[in-house]
Amino acid sequence: MQLNISPPTNLDLHVPKDFVRGCPRSVRMDIDHLLLAIEALDLEAVEVMLVLIEQLNLDKIIPSRVSFWRLRNTNPLRRNYQRVSLSWDELKALVKIVCTLAVQLDTGLRMLINTHQQIVEGKIEALGLQQNQAFLENYIARFQSLYIGRMRSPAPISNDEMRELALHLLTRLLLCGGVAGEFRLWNSLFDGAIA
Repeated sequence: MQLNISPPTNLDLHVPKDFVRGCPRSVRMDIDHLLLAIEALDLEAVEVMLVLIEQLNLDKIIPSRVSFWRLRNTNPLRRNYQRVSLSWDELKALVKIVCTLAVQLDTGLRMLINTHQQIVEGKIEALGLQQNQAFLENYIARFQSLYIGRMRSPAPISNDEMRELALHLLTRLLLCGGVAGEFRLWNSLFDGAIA
């Protein structure tokens, strides 16, 4: 993945008043799942994320690989769950990382989402897009493998639910890469969350 870094936004992400006591469990799960989907899309994503942390001047919030790993393990579904919460600055840093990478992945995300729609409509054969279908199936298989490897055993959701989650995350990532992506992702993280 080649990084084209845009200047940091001045967008102020406000903590909803109902959540001043701390980052909800569902938000920690959500942001980690988005990062997991990025890993499934790009095998070098973790290394790219670590470079990005420095390039975006987030290294005061996430100073090392280990601290990044610890942030990811605030997801309560993880095998190595850290029984701590994310600070708001840590969550904002992860939102910035997700949205920056989503911009870079835009073309691939659109192709995979369109391919899924063409599968649903039964058009893959007629359009000769079997190779695109293979790309989509590879992404889903990598996501499931990462999920099973990182989450509690047995996995908290079934293979079918993992597949649906992987597909849903593609659309979420596409929205993250659009105009005001950080703002939209931030608000969506709290949509339906319980304080």
